Amino acid sequence: MAEKIPGEGYKEIFENSPATMLMIGTDAPLYTILDVNEAYLTATNSTRESLVGNGVFAAFPANPTDEESKNIERTIFSFEQAIGTKKPHTMSNYRYDIPIRGTDDFEERYWTTTNRPILDEKGNVKYFIHSPANVTALYKLGEKEKVAVEALKNQRQQLYSTFMQAPVGIAIFRGPEYTVELINSPLCELYGKTVEEMLGKPVFEMLTHAKGLGFEELLDNVRSTGVPFKGEGFSAPIVRNGILENVYFNFVYEPFREIDGNISGVIVVATEITEHVKAKIQIEEAEERARLAVDAVGLGTFDLNLPTNEIITSTLFANIFGFDSPVPRDDYIKVFHPDDLDTRIRAHETARTSGRLFYEARVIWPDKSIHWARIEGKVYYDNDRNAVRILGTLLDITEQIRAKEEQLKLIALVEESEQLLKNITTAAPTGLWMSDEKGAITYVNQTWLDWTGHPFEKHLGIGWLDSIIPEDSEKTAAKFFDDLTGRNLYEAEFRINHSDGTIHWCAVNGSPQYRNDGTFSGYIGACVDITEQKNLQQQKDSFIAIASHELKTPLTSIKAYTQVLERMLNKKGETKEAGMIARMDVQLNRLTTLIGDLLDVTKISSGKLQFNDTEFDFNNHVKELISDLQHTTSKHTLIENLKPAGLVHGDKERIGQVITNLVSNAIKYSPQADKIIINTLLKNDEVTLCVQDFGIGIARKNLDKVFEQFYRVSGDMQHTFPGLGLGLYISSEIIKREGGRIWVESTEGEGSTFCFALPVSNKNLDTAKI
Repeated sequence: MAEKIPGEGYKEIFENSPATMLMIGTDAPLYTILDVNEAYLTATNSTRESLVGNGVFAAFPANPTDEESKNIERTIFSFEQAIGTKKPHTMSNYRYDIPIRGTDDFEERYWTTTNRPILDEKGNVKYFIHSPANVTALYKLGEKEKVAVEALKNQRQQLYSTFMQAPVGIAIFRGPEYTVELINSPLCELYGKTVEEMLGKPVFEMLTHAKGLGFEELLDNVRSTGVPFKGEGFSAPIVRNGILENVYFNFVYEPFREIDGNISGVIVVATEITEHVKAKIQIEEAEERARLAVDAVGLGTFDLNLPTNEIITSTLFANIFGFDSPVPRDDYIKVFHPDDLDTRIRAHETARTSGRLFYEARVIWPDKSIHWARIEGKVYYDNDRNAVRILGTLLDITEQIRAKEEQLKLIALVEESEQLLKNITTAAPTGLWMSDEKGAITYVNQTWLDWTGHPFEKHLGIGWLDSIIPEDSEKTAAKFFDDLTGRNLYEAEFRINHSDGTIHWCAVNGSPQYRNDGTFSGYIGACVDITEQKNLQQQKDSFIAIASHELKTPLTSIKAYTQVLERMLNKKGETKEAGMIARMDVQLNRLTTLIGDLLDVTKISSGKLQFNDTEFDFNNHVKELISDLQHTTSKHTLIENLKPAGLVHGDKERIGQVITNLVSNAIKYSPQADKIIINTLLKNDEVTLCVQDFGIGIARKNLDKVFEQFYRVSGDMQHTFPGLGLGLYISSEIIKREGGRIWVESTEGEGSTFCFALPVSNKNLDTAKI
C-alpha cells in the first residue's frame, strides 16, 4: 500500500519543481506572494526576499513604456476568474515585462500562464498557484512568420506589374531548364530578342552562345541553395541585329519562392554596362591619381554611410586620429575631445540641410597628446532628399593652430608695446621690415615709407617689390624666396625709385626668426641707403681704370728700355749691373701684373670683362701652364696628377689666368714646402682642377673671405706675402662667368687645396654616350 507524502515532502516537491510556481494569497487587490520556488526565481531574475510577503504587483510593476499590453488588468482578470470559478484559468501569449534588478529598465517578456486555485476542506479558495511559462522566443518567431507570409502575398501581387514596368531587364526562369515565364522589354533588348521569341522557351536554347560559360551553374546554385548571386562586369557573346557582340552587364540572380517557401525558379535582374566598362577603368585610374594626390598633400579621406553608420577611411585618416589603421566609426568618435563633441554634433546636423560638412575639433591620441583636425565633406541625398552619404577629407591642422596661437600671443605682445615700437622704428635711419613664414611682408617702418612715397598697405605681401626698379625686381624676389626656402640669412642689393625722383641704391638684410617651439616664423630685417657708397665706389673704379691706363703706357716704355739696357750691359761684360737691371725687370713685371689685376677688377665691376670662348683640351692646357710655372720656382716640384678630362668650352686665356693664379699662390704661401700637387678629374659632367699646397693654410673663420676683393693674409705674416689681394677675387669672378664654381679646403698650419669645376663640352657628353 502506497504511503502518503508528508507535508514536508510536498514542500520539497514545490521547491524543486522545474515548473515556475508562485503561491499567491487571495487578498485582493494586494495578492500577497506567500511562497516561490527556485524555477520561478531563475525565470524572473528575482530573489526570495524581494518577493515573499510583497504584493505581486508591487514586486512586478508594470513597464511604464508599455501602455498597450494592459498586462496588470489582464492578470487581475485571470486571478479573479480562478478564484471566482474555483477552476484553473490560463492566459496565452500575453506580454508582461519584468524589471531588471538594480536598474530602472525592464526586459520584454511574453508568457503563457495558468492560475490554479487551491481549496480548503470547506471548498473555499485559500490561495492559488501562479505558474507562468516564458514563451517570448516562440511568440516573436510567430510574429515574424506572420509578417513574412503577408509580405510574400504582397510580393506575389506586385511582382508582375513591377517586372513589366521596371526600367531594367527582369525575367523569371522556371524549373531546371530555366524556361522563360516572364520577361520584360529591357531584358529582351539586351538579349537581342523579342518578348514573343523568349516566352515559354528555355533561355539557353535562345542564347546559344552564352551556353556553357558558367551561367547555368550559377542559376543551379541559386535555385538549390536559395542564396542570391550578384554579378558585376560579366560578359557574354550575344547575337544582336545579326552581329555577334561581347556584351558586358551587371546582374542579380534571386531565388523565386512559392507561397509555401519552395524555390521553383530564379528571378533575373540585368543591366547592360558595355559602354561603361572602359569608362570605369578610366575612373579607377583617375581615382588612383586623386588618391595619390590627396596623400601627397597630407589629406585623409572618408566615406560615411549615414543610414548604416559605417565609415570607410584611408590609413592617413586613421593616423590623424592616432590609430595605426582604419577602425569603426564609434572608435573615431571616442577620441574626440569632450569639449568638442557638441561642435561635431552641430556640424553634422547643419550639414544634413546645408549639404556641406565643416568643423574643426581636437582629438586625443593614445599618448594623451592633443591634435587638431579639420573635417570637410559633401553630403549626398537620395531621391527623397534624405541625407545618405558624406564624402570628405580630414587635415591635421595642429601646426596651423599652434602657429595661430603663437601669432595671437605675438600680436598681443606687439599691441602692448605698439607705441614704443612705433617710436623706435620711426626714428631709425634705416628701413625696417618683417615677413611671415611664407615670405609675405607684414610690416615696414616709416623710413621705408618716406623713401618710396607709397602708403603702408601697398608694401604688404609682395607689394614692396613694386618700389624696386624693374631691372632689379625679379632677381631680388628670386634671391629672397630662395633664402626663405633654405631659412638662410637674406642679403641683397637693389635700386628703388626714391620719392625725391631719383634712383637710390639699397642694401637689405634679413635674419630668420623662430618661435619658441623651434618652428620658422619669418624674417626681421633692415634696409640701408647705400647710394653715396655706390657713387664713391663708381668714382674709385673710374679712377683706378684711368690711373691704370695712364700707368700702363710709360711702364711699357720703361720695361723696353730696361730690357735693351740689360742686353747692352751683358755685351760689355758688366754682369753685375746687368743683374741689377734684370731684378728691376722682375719688379716691373710684378707692377704690370698688379695694373692688369686692377684693370680686371674695374671691368668686373662694370660688367665689361671680355671672354672669348673656344673648345680646347683641358689637360693639354694645364700641362703647358705647369711647364711654364715650373721655371718660376726652383724650390718646389709641381706634381701632375691629371686624369682624362676631355674638352672644355670657355675662354682658354682667362681659365689659364685662374690656374696660374692658384699655382702661383700655392708657391708663394708654402715657402717651407717642396712640392705642389695639381689634380684634374672628370665627374658628373664637370671638369675639376685642384691645386694642393703644404704651406701656412687658412683659418676656418677666414675661409669664406678669401674670394673677396683685397683679402690678404692678416696678422704677423701680413707683410711677409705682398700683394693687393685681387687674384682670388678675379679668379672667382672668371669661373662664375664661365658657369662654374670655385672653393677652398684648408687647415691652418697644414696647407690648402683650391679647386674649381667647369661644365664639360657637349662633345665630351656625346663621347660618353657613345
